[in-house]
Amino acid sequence: MKHKITTALVGTLCGLGLSSAIAQTTVSGNLNLAYHAVSVKSVMAGSGSYRTTGQETQINIQNKGTLSNGMAYAAGFSWELDGNEALGDSTAGSASDSSNGRNENTYIDLYFNKDTYVSISSDHILNSDNTLTNLVGWGYLGAQGVNNSTSLYPTSFNDSGYGIGVVSNLGPATFAIGYQPNPGKAGGSADTGHNAKAGEDSNSNSKVEATIRGDLGVKGLDVLVSAAWQDAAGVASTGTVPKDPNGRRVAAKYNFGSVTVAADYIKLAGQNITSAGTQGGATAGTATTTNAHELTGKSAAIAYAITPALSVGYTRSIGETNQPGFADEKVNMFAVGYNLGAVVLQAQHRDGQGLGGGTGDAGKGQVTSFMLSTKF
Repeated sequence: MKHKITTALVGTLCGLGLSSAIAQTTVSGNLNLAYHAVSVKSVMAGSGSYRTTGQETQINIQNKGTLSNGMAYAAGFSWELDGNEALGDSTAGSASDSSNGRNENTYIDLYFNKDTYVSISSDHILNSDNTLTNLVGWGYLGAQGVNNSTSLYPTSFNDSGYGIGVVSNLGPATFAIGYQPNPGKAGGSADTGHNAKAGEDSNSNSKVEATIRGDLGVKGLDVLVSAAWQDAAGVASTGTVPKDPNGRRVAAKYNFGSVTVAADYIKLAGQNITSAGTQGGATAGTATTTNAHELTGKSAAIAYAITPALSVGYTRSIGETNQPGFADEKVNMFAVGYNLGAVVLQAQHRDGQGLGGGTGDAGKGQVTSFMLSTKF
Protein backbone atom coordinates (compact mmCIF):
# COMPACT_ATOMS: atom_id res chain seq x y z
CA MET A 1 0.00 0.00 0.00
CA LYS A 2 1.31 3.46 -0.86
CA HIS A 3 0.64 6.51 1.29
CA LYS A 4 0.22 9.83 -0.51
CA ILE A 5 0.83 13.23 1.02
CA THR A 6 -0.07 16.40 -0.88
CA THR A 7 1.92 19.46 0.16
CA ALA A 8 2.34 23.06 -0.93
CA LEU A 9 6.09 23.64 -0.83
CA VAL A 10 7.12 27.19 -0.06
CA GLY A 11 10.85 26.70 0.61
CA THR A 12 13.45 28.57 -1.37
CA LEU A 13 16.04 27.12 -3.74
CA CYS A 14 19.64 28.35 -3.32
CA GLY A 15 18.33 31.50 -1.64
CA LEU A 16 16.77 32.75 -4.87
CA GLY A 17 13.21 32.63 -3.59
CA LEU A 18 12.13 30.02 -6.16
CA SER A 19 9.23 27.84 -5.05
CA SER A 20 7.60 24.73 -6.49
CA ALA A 21 3.98 24.20 -7.39
CA ILE A 22 1.64 21.84 -5.58
CA ALA A 23 3.40 18.47 -5.27
CA GLN A 24 2.40 14.95 -4.33
CA THR A 25 4.61 12.83 -2.09
CA THR A 26 4.35 9.03 -2.07
CA VAL A 27 5.87 6.74 0.57
CA SER A 28 6.20 2.99 -0.04
CA GLY A 29 8.45 0.14 1.02
CA ASN A 30 9.14 -3.56 1.19
CA LEU A 31 10.36 -6.17 3.66
CA ASN A 32 12.01 -9.49 2.74
CA LEU A 33 13.04 -12.18 5.24
CA ALA A 34 15.02 -15.21 4.05
CA TYR A 35 16.52 -18.49 5.29
CA HIS A 36 19.42 -20.22 3.50
CA ALA A 37 20.88 -23.70 3.87
CA VAL A 38 24.27 -24.19 2.15
CA SER A 39 25.94 -27.57 1.72
CA VAL A 40 29.29 -28.33 0.09
CA LYS A 41 30.92 -31.43 -1.33
CA SER A 42 34.43 -30.60 -0.15
CA VAL A 43 35.25 -28.09 2.59
CA MET A 44 37.80 -25.48 1.48
CA ALA A 45 38.68 -21.93 2.49
CA GLY A 46 37.32 -22.60 5.98
CA SER A 47 33.70 -22.95 4.92
CA GLY A 48 31.50 -25.97 5.47
CA SER A 49 27.78 -26.60 5.47
CA TYR A 50 25.89 -23.92 7.33
CA ARG A 51 22.53 -22.26 7.86
CA THR A 52 21.92 -18.54 7.85
CA THR A 53 19.21 -15.91 7.60
CA GLY A 54 18.93 -12.74 5.55
CA GLN A 55 16.77 -9.65 5.37
CA GLU A 56 16.13 -6.59 3.24
CA THR A 57 14.15 -3.56 4.32
CA GLN A 58 13.55 -0.61 2.01
CA ILE A 59 11.70 2.69 2.25
CA ASN A 60 10.95 4.71 -0.91
CA ILE A 61 10.03 8.40 -0.91
CA GLN A 62 8.92 10.07 -4.14
CA ASN A 63 7.74 13.58 -4.90
CA LYS A 64 6.27 14.64 -8.24
CA GLY A 65 4.51 17.66 -9.62
CA THR A 66 4.90 20.65 -11.94
CA LEU A 67 7.65 23.29 -11.91
CA SER A 68 7.07 27.03 -12.22
CA ASN A 69 8.05 26.87 -15.91
CA GLY A 70 5.42 24.20 -16.61
CA MET A 71 7.79 21.22 -16.77
CA ALA A 72 6.81 18.05 -14.95
CA TYR A 73 9.32 16.61 -12.51
CA ALA A 74 9.82 13.65 -10.21
CA ALA A 75 12.33 13.29 -7.39
CA GLY A 76 13.00 10.72 -4.73
CA PHE A 77 15.30 8.43 -2.85
CA SER A 78 15.26 5.07 -1.10
CA TRP A 79 16.90 3.67 2.00
CA GLU A 80 17.73 0.00 1.59
CA LEU A 81 19.30 -2.01 4.41
CA ASP A 82 20.40 -5.58 3.67
CA GLY A 83 21.57 -7.72 6.59
CA ASN A 84 24.00 -5.74 8.76
CA GLU A 85 24.23 -2.68 6.50
CA ALA A 86 23.92 0.76 8.06
CA LEU A 87 23.13 4.22 6.76
CA GLY A 88 26.48 5.58 7.99
CA ASP A 89 29.95 5.24 6.50
CA SER A 90 32.00 2.29 7.68
CA THR A 91 35.08 4.53 7.83
CA ALA A 92 34.93 8.07 9.19
CA GLY A 93 35.51 10.61 6.46
CA SER A 94 35.28 8.09 3.64
CA ALA A 95 33.31 8.67 0.49
CA SER A 96 29.80 7.34 0.30
CA ASP A 97 29.34 3.79 -0.88
CA SER A 98 26.39 2.45 -2.85
CA SER A 99 26.38 -0.72 -0.72
CA ASN A 100 25.31 1.01 2.50
CA GLY A 101 21.77 1.74 1.40
CA ARG A 102 21.85 5.52 1.10
CA ASN A 103 22.16 5.74 -2.68
CA GLU A 104 19.36 3.39 -3.64
CA ASN A 105 17.14 4.86 -6.35
CA THR A 106 18.13 8.50 -5.76
CA TYR A 107 17.03 10.87 -8.52
CA ILE A 108 15.67 14.11 -9.91
CA ASP A 109 13.86 13.67 -13.25
CA LEU A 110 12.92 16.61 -15.49
CA TYR A 111 10.37 15.87 -18.23
CA PHE A 112 10.59 17.34 -21.72
CA ASN A 113 7.22 15.71 -22.40
CA LYS A 114 5.23 12.79 -21.00
CA ASP A 115 7.49 10.24 -22.73
CA THR A 116 11.00 11.70 -22.42
CA TYR A 117 12.96 12.99 -19.44
CA VAL A 118 16.50 13.73 -18.30
CA SER A 119 17.56 12.10 -15.04
CA ILE A 120 20.31 13.07 -12.60
CA SER A 121 20.39 9.96 -10.50
CA SER A 122 21.89 6.80 -9.03
CA ASP A 123 20.37 3.32 -9.40
CA HIS A 124 17.29 4.68 -11.14
CA ILE A 125 17.07 4.58 -14.93
CA LEU A 126 16.64 1.44 -17.03
CA ASN A 127 19.87 -0.60 -17.16
CA SER A 128 21.35 -4.10 -17.49
CA ASP A 129 20.61 -5.14 -13.89
CA ASN A 130 17.65 -7.38 -14.75
CA THR A 131 17.58 -11.18 -14.37
CA LEU A 132 14.82 -12.28 -16.75
CA THR A 133 15.52 -16.01 -16.40
CA ASN A 134 14.77 -16.27 -12.67
CA LEU A 135 11.06 -16.50 -13.35
CA VAL A 136 9.71 -17.78 -10.03
CA GLY A 137 12.59 -17.45 -7.55
CA TRP A 138 14.53 -14.32 -6.63
CA GLY A 139 18.03 -12.92 -6.87
CA TYR A 140 20.83 -13.44 -9.34
CA LEU A 141 21.81 -16.73 -10.98
CA GLY A 142 24.57 -19.04 -9.78
CA ALA A 143 25.02 -20.39 -6.25
CA GLN A 144 26.80 -17.76 -4.19
CA GLY A 145 28.55 -18.71 -0.96
CA VAL A 146 29.62 -22.29 -1.64
CA ASN A 147 33.22 -22.52 -0.33
CA ASN A 148 33.21 -18.69 -0.11
CA SER A 149 33.02 -18.40 -3.89
CA THR A 150 31.16 -15.90 -6.05
CA SER A 151 29.31 -16.91 -9.19
CA LEU A 152 30.99 -16.75 -12.60
CA TYR A 153 27.62 -15.68 -14.03
CA PRO A 154 27.76 -11.86 -14.32
CA THR A 155 24.93 -10.10 -12.51
CA SER A 156 25.05 -6.98 -14.71
CA PHE A 157 27.48 -4.24 -15.69
CA ASN A 158 25.61 -1.49 -13.88
CA ASP A 159 27.29 -0.19 -10.72
CA SER A 160 24.64 2.35 -9.65
CA GLY A 161 27.05 5.28 -9.93
CA TYR A 162 25.68 8.81 -9.95
CA GLY A 163 25.37 10.34 -13.39
CA ILE A 164 23.09 11.87 -15.97
CA GLY A 165 20.84 10.01 -18.37
CA VAL A 166 18.02 10.37 -20.85
CA VAL A 167 15.02 8.03 -20.91
CA SER A 168 12.41 7.90 -23.68
CA ASN A 169 9.28 5.81 -24.13
CA LEU A 170 9.28 4.82 -27.80
CA GLY A 171 6.01 2.90 -27.65
CA PRO A 172 7.04 -0.70 -28.33
CA ALA A 173 10.10 -0.20 -26.09
CA THR A 174 11.77 2.20 -23.66
CA PHE A 175 15.29 3.46 -24.38
CA ALA A 176 17.72 4.77 -21.76
CA ILE A 177 21.30 5.98 -22.00
CA GLY A 178 23.35 7.11 -19.02
CA TYR A 179 26.76 8.67 -18.40
CA GLN A 180 28.64 8.14 -15.12
CA PRO A 181 31.69 10.41 -14.67
CA ASN A 182 33.16 8.33 -11.82
CA PRO A 183 31.56 4.88 -11.44
CA GLY A 184 34.32 3.82 -9.02
CA LYS A 185 32.73 6.04 -6.38
CA ALA A 186 29.19 4.88 -6.91
CA GLY A 187 27.88 6.89 -3.98
CA GLY A 188 29.63 10.14 -4.87
CA SER A 189 31.44 12.35 -2.40
CA ALA A 190 30.39 12.75 1.22
CA ASP A 191 28.40 15.93 0.58
CA THR A 192 27.73 18.52 -2.10
CA GLY A 193 30.50 21.03 -1.47
CA HIS A 194 33.11 20.29 1.17
CA ASN A 195 34.92 17.17 -0.04
CA ALA A 196 36.01 17.99 -3.59
CA LYS A 197 39.43 16.45 -3.04
CA ALA A 198 41.57 13.62 -4.32
CA GLY A 199 40.66 11.45 -1.34
CA GLU A 200 37.07 11.38 -2.56
CA ASP A 201 38.11 10.27 -6.05
CA SER A 202 38.93 6.91 -7.63
CA ASN A 203 40.97 5.88 -10.64
CA SER A 204 37.91 4.68 -12.56
CA ASN A 205 37.27 6.10 -16.00
CA SER A 206 33.83 7.32 -17.01
CA LYS A 207 31.21 4.88 -18.26
CA VAL A 208 28.35 4.98 -20.78
CA GLU A 209 25.52 2.43 -20.62
CA ALA A 210 22.62 2.14 -23.05
CA THR A 211 19.58 -0.13 -22.66
CA ILE A 212 16.37 -0.76 -24.55
CA ARG A 213 13.50 -2.87 -23.21
CA GLY A 214 9.94 -3.56 -24.31
CA ASP A 215 7.46 -5.93 -25.91
CA LEU A 216 8.26 -4.75 -29.48
CA GLY A 217 4.53 -4.74 -30.15
CA VAL A 218 4.11 -8.46 -29.37
CA LYS A 219 1.75 -9.37 -26.52
CA GLY A 220 3.50 -11.45 -23.85
CA LEU A 221 7.02 -10.63 -25.08
CA ASP A 222 9.67 -8.85 -22.99
CA VAL A 223 13.05 -8.12 -24.64
CA LEU A 224 16.09 -6.41 -23.10
CA VAL A 225 19.27 -5.36 -24.94
CA SER A 226 22.01 -3.49 -23.09
CA ALA A 227 25.64 -2.45 -23.60
CA ALA A 228 28.25 -0.55 -21.59
CA TRP A 229 31.53 1.09 -22.60
CA GLN A 230 34.34 1.95 -20.20
CA ASP A 231 38.13 2.15 -20.49
CA ALA A 232 40.16 0.16 -17.96
CA ALA A 233 41.46 2.16 -15.02
CA GLY A 234 45.13 1.34 -15.73
CA VAL A 235 47.70 -1.16 -14.53
CA ALA A 236 46.32 -3.66 -12.01
CA SER A 237 47.94 -4.33 -8.62
CA THR A 238 49.93 -7.20 -10.12
CA GLY A 239 51.45 -4.99 -12.80
CA THR A 240 49.31 -6.48 -15.57
CA VAL A 241 47.20 -4.40 -17.93
CA PRO A 242 43.50 -5.15 -17.28
CA LYS A 243 40.86 -5.49 -19.94
CA ASP A 244 38.32 -2.76 -20.54
CA PRO A 245 35.24 -3.62 -18.41
CA ASN A 246 32.83 -3.45 -21.34
CA GLY A 247 29.59 -5.41 -21.16
CA ARG A 248 26.84 -6.77 -23.40
CA ARG A 249 23.49 -8.34 -22.50
CA VAL A 250 20.61 -9.75 -24.57
CA ALA A 251 17.63 -11.31 -22.77
CA ALA A 252 14.02 -12.14 -23.51
CA LYS A 253 11.00 -13.84 -21.98
CA TYR A 254 7.68 -14.79 -23.51
CA ASN A 255 4.42 -15.65 -21.80
CA PHE A 256 1.68 -17.68 -23.48
CA GLY A 257 -1.16 -18.72 -21.21
CA SER A 258 0.12 -20.50 -18.12
CA VAL A 259 3.64 -20.98 -19.50
CA THR A 260 6.55 -18.53 -19.58
CA VAL A 261 9.93 -19.20 -21.21
CA ALA A 262 13.06 -17.05 -21.03
CA ALA A 263 16.70 -16.86 -22.14
CA ASP A 264 19.65 -14.64 -21.21
CA TYR A 265 23.15 -13.99 -22.58
CA ILE A 266 25.62 -11.65 -20.88
CA LYS A 267 29.34 -10.96 -21.33
CA LEU A 268 31.47 -8.75 -19.08
CA ALA A 269 35.23 -8.17 -19.42
CA GLY A 270 37.90 -6.86 -17.04
CA GLN A 271 36.64 -8.74 -13.98
CA ASN A 272 38.06 -10.44 -10.88
CA ILE A 273 36.60 -13.65 -9.46
CA THR A 274 36.51 -15.46 -6.12
CA SER A 275 36.89 -19.18 -6.84
CA ALA A 276 35.88 -22.18 -4.76
CA GLY A 277 39.20 -23.91 -5.56
CA THR A 278 42.90 -23.27 -6.09
CA GLN A 279 43.03 -23.86 -9.83
CA GLY A 280 44.15 -21.28 -12.38
CA GLY A 281 46.52 -19.66 -9.90
CA ALA A 282 43.61 -18.58 -7.68
CA THR A 283 43.45 -18.89 -3.90
CA ALA A 284 40.27 -20.54 -2.66
CA GLY A 285 37.88 -17.98 -1.22
CA THR A 286 40.09 -15.01 -2.19
CA ALA A 287 39.36 -12.57 -5.01
CA THR A 288 41.83 -12.25 -7.88
CA THR A 289 43.31 -8.79 -8.57
CA THR A 290 44.37 -8.86 -12.23
CA ASN A 291 41.04 -7.73 -13.75
CA ALA A 292 41.80 -10.23 -16.52
CA HIS A 293 38.66 -12.36 -16.52
CA GLU A 294 36.11 -12.07 -19.31
CA LEU A 295 32.96 -13.66 -17.89
CA THR A 296 30.09 -15.07 -19.94
CA GLY A 297 26.69 -16.15 -18.67
CA LYS A 298 24.08 -18.15 -20.57
CA SER A 299 20.76 -19.32 -19.15
CA ALA A 300 17.32 -20.61 -20.11
CA ALA A 301 14.19 -20.95 -18.00
CA ILE A 302 10.61 -22.17 -18.03
CA ALA A 303 7.78 -21.53 -15.56
CA TYR A 304 4.24 -22.82 -15.21
CA ALA A 305 1.37 -21.19 -13.32
CA ILE A 306 -0.51 -24.07 -11.68
CA THR A 307 -3.09 -21.63 -10.32
CA PRO A 308 -3.22 -17.82 -10.34
CA ALA A 309 -1.49 -17.93 -6.93
CA LEU A 310 0.91 -20.88 -7.33
CA SER A 311 3.79 -21.16 -9.83
CA VAL A 312 6.79 -23.42 -10.35
CA GLY A 313 9.92 -22.75 -12.39
CA TYR A 314 13.23 -24.20 -13.56
CA THR A 315 16.39 -22.36 -14.67
CA ARG A 316 19.59 -23.78 -16.16
CA SER A 317 22.59 -21.44 -16.11
CA ILE A 318 26.21 -21.70 -17.28
CA GLY A 319 28.93 -19.24 -16.27
CA GLU A 320 32.34 -19.21 -17.96
CA THR A 321 35.66 -17.37 -17.77
CA ASN A 322 38.15 -17.04 -20.60
CA GLN A 323 41.09 -17.67 -18.25
CA PRO A 324 42.65 -21.17 -18.32
CA GLY A 325 42.37 -23.67 -15.48
CA PHE A 326 38.84 -22.83 -14.35
CA ALA A 327 35.78 -25.05 -14.71
CA ASP A 328 32.52 -23.89 -16.27
CA GLU A 329 29.93 -23.13 -13.61
CA LYS A 330 26.72 -25.11 -14.21
CA VAL A 331 23.70 -24.61 -11.96
CA ASN A 332 20.21 -26.13 -11.97
CA MET A 333 17.65 -24.08 -10.06
CA PHE A 334 14.15 -25.16 -9.08
CA ALA A 335 11.71 -22.65 -7.60
CA VAL A 336 8.15 -22.41 -6.34
CA GLY A 337 6.18 -19.29 -5.45
CA TYR A 338 2.88 -18.89 -3.62
CA ASN A 339 1.03 -15.57 -3.50
CA LEU A 340 -0.92 -15.12 -0.26
CA GLY A 341 -2.10 -11.64 -1.12
CA ALA A 342 -0.25 -9.26 1.18
CA VAL A 343 2.59 -11.76 1.66
CA VAL A 344 4.45 -13.89 -0.91
CA LEU A 345 6.24 -17.14 -0.02
CA GLN A 346 9.05 -18.35 -2.30
CA ALA A 347 11.40 -21.32 -2.17
CA GLN A 348 14.32 -22.19 -4.45
CA HIS A 349 16.96 -24.90 -4.62
CA ARG A 350 20.24 -24.49 -6.52
CA ASP A 351 22.48 -27.45 -7.32
CA GLY A 352 25.78 -26.55 -8.93
CA GLN A 353 29.21 -27.68 -10.05
CA GLY A 354 32.20 -25.62 -11.11
CA LEU A 355 30.99 -22.92 -8.72
CA GLY A 356 33.25 -19.89 -8.94
CA GLY A 357 35.26 -21.87 -11.49
CA GLY A 358 36.24 -24.48 -8.89
CA THR A 359 37.18 -27.90 -10.27
CA GLY A 360 36.24 -31.28 -8.83
CA ASP A 361 34.50 -31.52 -5.46
CA ALA A 362 35.66 -28.00 -4.49
CA GLY A 363 33.21 -26.54 -7.00
CA LYS A 364 30.20 -28.65 -6.03
CA GLY A 365 27.48 -27.49 -3.67
CA GLN A 366 23.83 -26.76 -3.04
CA VAL A 367 21.89 -23.80 -1.69
CA THR A 368 18.26 -24.10 -0.53
CA SER A 369 16.44 -20.88 0.34
CA PHE A 370 13.05 -19.69 1.55
CA MET A 371 11.78 -16.11 1.57
CA LEU A 372 8.74 -14.24 2.86
CA SER A 373 8.17 -10.80 1.36
CA THR A 374 5.63 -8.02 1.63
CA LYS A 375 5.15 -4.50 0.28
CA PHE A 376 3.45 -1.49 1.81
